[in-house]
Amino acid sequence: NGHCNVPHKHVEQGKRLGHWVNTQRSKKRKNMLEQRREDLLEQAGFEWNNIYDTSWDAMFALLLQFKTKNGHCNVPRRHAEQGKSLGDWVSKQRFKKSKAALEQRRVDLLEQAGFEWKGTDNDKNW
Repeated sequence: NGHCNVPHKHVEQGKRLGHWVNTQRSKKRKNMLEQRREDLLEQAGFEWNNIYDTSWDAMFALLLQFKTKNGHCNVPRRHAEQGKSLGDWVSKQRFKKSKAALEQRRVDLLEQAGFEWKGTDNDKNW
């Protein structure tokens, strides 16, 4: 595939490669990954951010584009930006925060962008 960003549930030749990749990321975050292994993974083009982080960052960038165009972050529920369901993503962020399941770093980024945690009537109408 030309990259090392393996989905978590990916299996390769009967081996749980996605699980192994996530274990390497976790070990690095905890400073438990041997330097030799880290070096080898980096030489192979290993991506230390997981797909979820990359995807979240990409959707956040789309939210910022929406704000630039519209002057606010109140994305209508069914709104798509560049073929991505930005409205659904925004709703999911609100839901996750309401369940205390959204990382504080992400809460901070959204709030700095002017994100409103309560939806608007636009959520229902669009």
